[in-house]
Amino acid sequence: MVSIMSTVYQRANMIASGKMFLANSLPGYMRDMFDWNPLFHLIDQCRGFTFLNYDPHYSSISYPIYVSLVFLVLGLLGEFYTRRAVSISWSAKR
Repeated sequence: MVSIMSTVYQRANMIASGKMFLANSLPGYMRDMFDWNPLFHLIDQCRGFTFLNYDPHYSSISYPIYVSLVFLVLGLLGEFYTRRAVSISWSAKR
């Protein structure tokens, strides 16, 4: 049962990330479903760098970079905040 569920999860993840679709061949209504996903843009841009005859028209390399920078800043802000509010009991040994 776990093996089947794992396979279903992996395949759903492949479809949801947009790995199985070419952005240039998708209709507009389907492209809108994947446009928010930075992984979709990265995969499409990597296809453009890898294959000579593929030119990514509907994705940009800057979107995943900006999303990564925003998440990095948010993570550093959260880490700074929790470091300021650290309790002595967090590192206490039993």
